[in-house]
Amino acid sequence: MLNSVATRFTFFLPFCVVLASCGETGDAYYAGVDASSYPPADGPGEKLDANEIEAARRITAIIEAHLTRLYPKGPVRRDAHPKSTGCVDAVFTVNSDVPPAFRHGIFASPGGSYRAVIRFSNSNEDPTQSDSEPDGRGMAIKLFDLKTGQIPMTSDPLASLSPLADNPPVPPDNMTLAGGPSQDFIMISHPTFLVADPDGYRRILQFADADNRLATIMLPFAALGGMGLSGIRSEIGITSLKIDNPLYTRYWSMVPYQLGTGPGALAVKYSADFEPEPEQAEAPDKSDPDFLSHAMARTLRQREAKFIFKIQPRTPPDLSVEDSRIEWPEKTAPFHAVATITIPRQNFDTKPRDTACELLSYSPWHALPDHKPLGAVNRMRKVIYEAISAFRRGKARDVSL
Repeated sequence: MLNSVATRFTFFLPFCVVLASCGETGDAYYAGVDASSYPPADGPGEKLDANEIEAARRITAIIEAHLTRLYPKGPVRRDAHPKSTGCVDAVFTVNSDVPPAFRHGIFASPGGSYRAVIRFSNSNEDPTQSDSEPDGRGMAIKLFDLKTGQIPMTSDPLASLSPLADNPPVPPDNMTLAGGPSQDFIMISHPTFLVADPDGYRRILQFADADNRLATIMLPFAALGGMGLSGIRSEIGITSLKIDNPLYTRYWSMVPYQLGTGPGALAVKYSADFEPEPEQAEAPDKSDPDFLSHAMARTLRQREAKFIFKIQPRTPPDLSVEDSRIEWPEKTAPFHAVATITIPRQNFDTKPRDTACELLSYSPWHALPDHKPLGAVNRMRKVIYEAISAFRRGKARDVSL
């Protein structure tokens, strides 16, 4: 019996070695991460995974290797959401009736307002993909005008260049505020993420970002092992969406954040829900590969657009903070409106504006301590986002599009 098992293992071992070697490991870009600088898992509901820090190191190396293949000569674009469908000015106004339990950070001053730059995007790594293709849609909000004492945990190293690129400026031109501290909120058009296990995330990217056909064949098996069925459902939900206009789409944070500090801090998720169009819009021309940008431009030439920004506190407390594949049901954990996002009439569709927006980096860790990112995905994001941002700057000093 033991001999039979050993014989089978010996037979399959070469195949296992070949399959493992077909994945991208990013060895040429692998660098250590100082464990002492890794975000602590000390927020409500957090628990550090044993392999998490090493997975973050390896994922960073895999992405850098992949980006090097994608952009061997020119400026290196974002690895996710590289195609912007519009970078617009906005005003984020905190509701006057925010419940006392939510009055932390940005929401501490009911009635207060913050100027903002919002980047709408498509999630596919191909920045030339037509807007008519099903895809995840992103909404990244960068708030300026932070109050005295509101100091983000990290900052945007290239932001000060954005006002120089946005020339001539187009009013209201909140891009002139870039370079100052910001609070970012990162959202996408689906309520859940596709992985929870850090090592599973690494295994998926190892095959997804490899440059050979065998890895492509193996990717579905890696995805099943790394995501599980719930993650695959999220992946399908994220990448199958078709929309007519980013201004009339709902967005979610997918992953949780802290609200407040200390023992009374809450775990919450965010959502931005659109206000319906006041009248039936003209049907977009979906043969146009950039029709989402043009639909936004057409809308904002005619009228303002609005979103209602909502907080979803973790009630009951057994809802998972670490497993972002699991949706917090609204029946037991309802959303509460806390702010209004107003996008005024404007002309954002200019080449200088596009260049200025490309210079901005958005990160969940551009955040006040009262809005600290929670969970494994967010903790890894800090290491990965900072490393990839530095990698892009090092690869190409000229970031013109």
